[in-house]
Amino acid sequence: MGAFRNIFRLTRPLNLLIVLITLLITRYAVIHHLMDETNIGMKFRLSFFEFLLVILVALAATAAGNIINDYFDQKVDRINKPEEVIVGKTVKRRIAIILHQGLNIFAILCTAWLSWRTEFWWPILMTAGIITSLWWYSPIFKKQAFTGNLIIALCTASVPIWAAWYEAHELAGYYNDMMIEPTVFVNHLWKHLFIISGFAFILTLIREAVKDMEDLPGDMEGEYHTLPIEYGIEKTKTYLYILLTIFMIAVAITSYLMNSMLESLVVSGILIIPAVTVMFKLHQAHVAAEFKSCSRWLKAIILIGLALLVWIYR
Repeated sequence: MGAFRNIFRLTRPLNLLIVLITLLITRYAVIHHLMDETNIGMKFRLSFFEFLLVILVALAATAAGNIINDYFDQKVDRINKPEEVIVGKTVKRRIAIILHQGLNIFAILCTAWLSWRTEFWWPILMTAGIITSLWWYSPIFKKQAFTGNLIIALCTASVPIWAAWYEAHELAGYYNDMMIEPTVFVNHLWKHLFIISGFAFILTLIREAVKDMEDLPGDMEGEYHTLPIEYGIEKTKTYLYILLTIFMIAVAITSYLMNSMLESLVVSGILIIPAVTVMFKLHQAHVAAEFKSCSRWLKAIILIGLALLVWIYR
């Protein structure tokens, strides 16, 4: 049981849970709500089993990425978070590589089956691209200022897209003759999903930069070229202030376009207040523990945002 527990920890279960929740909310709140708005009795075209495969692909690719990141970051993690080191300590390096490759193969095979079933092959490129990017994240991309953060942000932003890609393709084909303008529904659906992905993207960019400041000592030893290493803590903070301001403006604009003033005020307040708190705490942060606190606040904002989606698309 101890070995299994360590392997489970290696996959970062909290991150996997967030991915799972995002996929479920995207399908059963966002897409379902937009389908109901068409008033033609639209039903999901993917079966429960097929959507389960969509979920498993996302979880497998994410877990594999987490494992390989810990595999390459052993030297750095022994400095930044020695108590959390698993690979090479409680899980053998060889086991980590086997798990990583096995999860990736599983993700590719499931994607190939879904693509064959739906005759929609583009998602294979997405899965392969994410797997490849996460493999090269620590040895290559994290050693380039900003590039590593961009890769992780793009992968995170792809989760709502992944939840909808096969379903949107199937809905567009099946209900084409029942809608006067089928492309209007599809475009409307993607507009909502890209807005959600955009918020996920910017919050992840912010959080990754905060984590870079938290992990500064080990990253310097690992010869990484993260933002705080390349440009210093203060300039990185300025960069984060700009991103947080953009996030808050985007929240205010999106909230303003909602159906009621109540929804607008609730969404704005619930997201902007903790964002301002993060900005204030970031201004005062100087040591790893203080940056870690900011990172936890950002993760809380992500979870709050997911909960708000359920309420907005009720």
